[in-house]
This record gives sequence, C-alpha cells and structure tokens, in this order.
Amino acid sequence: MTPKNAFRLAFIFGWMVFSTAGFAQSSARQIHEAIKNIESYQNKNPSQCKADLLQLLEKNPSAPDTCKANIYTDVAITFGMLNQLDSGLCAINQALTYVTDKDFLKINALRTKVILHRLKGEYAQATEAITACLKLNDRTWKNQSFKAIALQEYASLCNDQNKFYQATKLYLQALDVVNSTSNKDDKSLFIALKIQINLGEVYGRSGNYGFAIGTLQKTLPKLDSLKDYDGYIRTGYQLAEYLIQTNQCASADSLVNILLPRARQIKNDELESYLILKLGLSRSQQLKYQESLPYYRQSFGLMEKNQSFFILEVAIPYLTALKNTNAYPEALQVMKSEVVQSVLKSAKNDDLLNYRKVAIHFLYKDLSPAQLHAYYQDIQRLSDTVKIEGQKQLALELQAKYQFEQQEKNEKILLKENELLRESEGYKRKQIYFILIIATFLITTIVLIYLRVRQRSRLQAKELDVQKKENEIQKQQTEWALQEKLYRDQLLEQQKIVLTQTLADSEDLKLKINQIVAEQQQERRQELMEQFEKAVEDRTGLDKLLVQFNSIHPGFASELLQNYPKLTQADMQFCILYRMNLSTKEISALLHVESRSIYAKKYRIMEKMGLGIDDDFDKIIFKKGV
Repeated sequence: MTPKNAFRLAFIFGWMVFSTAGFAQSSARQIHEAIKNIESYQNKNPSQCKADLLQLLEKNPSAPDTCKANIYTDVAITFGMLNQLDSGLCAINQALTYVTDKDFLKINALRTKVILHRLKGEYAQATEAITACLKLNDRTWKNQSFKAIALQEYASLCNDQNKFYQATKLYLQALDVVNSTSNKDDKSLFIALKIQINLGEVYGRSGNYGFAIGTLQKTLPKLDSLKDYDGYIRTGYQLAEYLIQTNQCASADSLVNILLPRARQIKNDELESYLILKLGLSRSQQLKYQESLPYYRQSFGLMEKNQSFFILEVAIPYLTALKNTNAYPEALQVMKSEVVQSVLKSAKNDDLLNYRKVAIHFLYKDLSPAQLHAYYQDIQRLSDTVKIEGQKQLALELQAKYQFEQQEKNEKILLKENELLRESEGYKRKQIYFILIIATFLITTIVLIYLRVRQRSRLQAKELDVQKKENEIQKQQTEWALQEKLYRDQLLEQQKIVLTQTLADSEDLKLKINQIVAEQQQERRQELMEQFEKAVEDRTGLDKLLVQFNSIHPGFASELLQNYPKLTQADMQFCILYRMNLSTKEISALLHVESRSIYAKKYRIMEKMGLGIDDDFDKIIFKKGV
C-alpha cells in the first residue's frame, strides 16, 4: 500500500463518518465547508493543503473539539503525504486530545495513527493503535463494516512483518465479518473485495502464486463493475506481478496494456509508473535487460516526480538491469537521487538488503577496502534479519487449515442435527430410565433407613457399656484421692520439722556473718588511713619537686602559660613532670591517676594548645631557652 492510497482510504472512511455526525452550530458548519474545500486539492498539493488547514485552525481558536480533531487529523494526513511522519504523529496525537471514547472521530484518528506508524516501520505502536480501535468498536459502536476494515489493516501490519499465518487468519476473519453483516451494500462489497485483494497479496508474498493469481482474477471483474478504476488498476498490476513470477510474461504484458489507458484516463501518475514497471520486470524475467531499461527509466521518473515512498521498488530492478548492461554512470545517477536517499533512511530491512546487494556492484571504484568490508558486514546483518523460509509450504498449510475449520463447522452442525434426532427417538427410553431411577432411589432409601435404625440400636448398647466403665473409673479415682491426701499430710509434718531446724541454723550463721563484717570494716578503715597518709606525703613531695624545677627553669611555666593561656594549673603540672623526663608510671603515681589516663591527658593538653596529631609536642616542651 503506497502512502497516498493508505491515507486516501483513511480520509474517505473518516470523512464518511464525519459527514454523518453533523454540526450543531453555524460556525462549525462553516469550518466544515472550509475543510471540504481544502481537501478537494489535498492529493494534488499537500503542502498548500497543510498550510491552509493550520491557518484555518489558527483563525478559529474557539471551534468545537470535533472540528479541531478533524482539522488535526487532516493535517496528519498531509504530513504523511509529504513523508514527514514524525510531524504527522504529533498532529494525530493532538487530534486524539480533542475526542473521547464516545466520539466516533477517535476511531478515525486512531486508524490514521496506525498508518503513520506503519509507514515508519513502528509495527509495535501500530499494532497497539489498531487493537485499541477494535476494542473501542466492540465496546461502544459495534460497527461490523469498520471491524472488517480494522481487521484488514491489522492483517496488513502482520503481512509487512512477514507473519503470513497471522495475516491470512485475520484476512479470513475479516471476510467472515463482512459476509455476516445483515445489511449488505456496495460499501460492504467493496470492503470484501479489498480484503480479497490483500489476501491474494499474502499468498503471493508467501510464494503461493497459484492461490494469489486465482484470488485476484476473481476480484477484477467485480471491481470493474463497481467502476472502482483505482482498485481495478492496483489489483491488475499486482496480478501482473504474480504472472511474471510464474513466467506468464505474455499474459502479464497483455493485462498491463489493458490497464495503462485506464490509469492515464484517471490521471494517476503513481499507478501509471507501477504498470510501466511491470513491463520492465516482464522483460527482465526473460533476461531482456536492454529492452527493459526504457520502461524502468519512465517508471523511475514518475516515481521521482511524485516523491513516492516506494521508489525502491523501481530502483532495485532498474539497478539490476543497469548492472547487466554495464551502464555504470546511469546507475550512479539513480543511486544519488534525493528521493532514493530519503527513502533509504526509513526503508524496511528486506528492501534495504535488496538495494544494497545490487548497489555494491557499482561502489567498488568509490569505496575503500575498509568501507567495502563494512558494507558487506551491513549486508550480512540485514540478511540475518530477513529470513523467510518454507513460504510456499506455509501458505498451503494456511489454506488447508482454513478449509479444515470450515469442514469442522459443518461437521458440528451435522452432529447437532443427529443429536436432536436421537433425542426425539429415545424419549420413551428416557422415560423408562427415569422410572427405574426412581424405583432404585426408593429401594436405596428404605435400605438406608433400616441400616440407620440398626446402627442406632448398636450405638445405644455401646453407650451402656461405656457408662458402666466410667462409673468404675470414678470410684477408683475417689480411692486414689483419699490416699493422696494422707500422703500430703505426712509430707507437711516432715517439712515443718526441717524448717524449724533450718531457722535455728540460720541464727547461728547470722551471728558469724556479723562478726566477719565487723572485722573486715576495721581492716578497711586501717587501710584507708594508711593511703591518706601516703597521699599527703606524695603531695608534699610533688610540691617540693615543682619548686625545685621552677628554681632550675624559672621561665618555663610563665612562657608556656603566656603562649597557651588555655592551660590549667593541673595541665602545667603535667607539662613540668613531662619536661622532667619522668616515666608514665612515675607521672601517674605523682598525679594519682591510672597509667592509661596519662596518654588521654596529653592529647587533651595538645588540643588546648591548638596542636594537631602531626605536630611535635616534645619539640615545644623541650624547647631550648624555656
């Protein structure tokens, strides 16, 4: 599906829905007429159409949301025609902000979004959008014609991704939906024909050309009778391609020559270029490359003039013919075409692979060995992503599966009819069975009642035995309780005797403990007195030692205190003892502190002096002249 045709189909369907909705206000009707006038030349001049639509939106800022949604949708369509797909997606997302699930315009906008994502090759996003369309229709609108169209577009997405089984299944499901609609008209017939055309394309892409040719040949007369010349020509050149693939080149040429005047009559350059391309392909199939070149040149010129997104469909066989005729300069002109270079940026992997395989033959003179190596690696990478094997077998399996499903449906209907017949014939037999079942139920009930009564009598006998045993057990427990009481009284008497003896022993023990405590207190008092006297002596010795040091170093204490005023009297004493080179044990004895506290005291003094860990405390204390 080419971009213009895809967007034309979206526009026709959207306009059909939009025109039936109507407008409530006169301003909305005026906008409606303006859009209609602009869209009349949308296909011929999409750039001007886009500008006019944006200007219309700017002049009517207070227009109803439905009008804005319709304008943004048409803007997205024109962006798609101009191959500006990102801008088109921005416009269609803007359109979706103005519609709700209750507005049928949302379905039209979502379908346009599907086409834009599909042209970009973003199949996951396109699948998400078409699934949302189907769910919205099934939940709110339940429009069978639209459901068939949506299923068809979903199948086309699968076809683009080479998922032929899923695509065929969806196309057949869409055909069932169209054929099951109660109000069949020209529109439903047109939809059915379109689905059959796409089904033929799936058969052709999967390599089953027999099914493809048969399907398309059935649709051609119907399209001609409906005067759908556009669809008639498109189906014709697709059929011509499959005839060429099966070496029926004469039949293909005859068909194309019938279609060409129709294409020129409706003035569609794109269709004309496709038909001319088939004439070139027919000659190439017969290895008449020199004869095919004029057709390729003419077709390529029309594609380039219309900036067709599918120009590679012409460029690849065109370059192949030029390779076989050694037309190197002409091949370079084709490869340097701006349209070709633009399309290559967003081409599918299979199209890009086919293009590079033929283009490499013309690049040996221009590329370095490293560039050629990179080019071949890219071709290998693309080859790994395009693997379609067993296509013909898959198509046959799909067709067989469809026929099997149809046969299975018929068999189910036949089985149901036979079942009804058997039910009518076996009605009396069922009555007999019913009577037998009731009789069996009654007999079973009587037997169960008898067994129940018998079981109850047995239970009563067992209960009497149990009652006797319980009485015996109770009597025995009473005897045991009396014996236990006598034993407990004897035990209490023994405990009283033991307790009396224990109290007497505890009094003696208490007297001994008091005597020991008095002796220990006397010894502790004597020890404390000795320690106090020793401390007084040590303090007197420390004072004498400090006086002696000050007489030897009279300026040490005053200068140290002047430099570090935060030091206390106790800190000064420690610094003097440290200067006297006394050991840690000696200092701790003089200051009456533990040895491990000396190190902590030293670091506290260093902090008051503003010294860090890396500063030399000894250098300051033992400084000469102090």
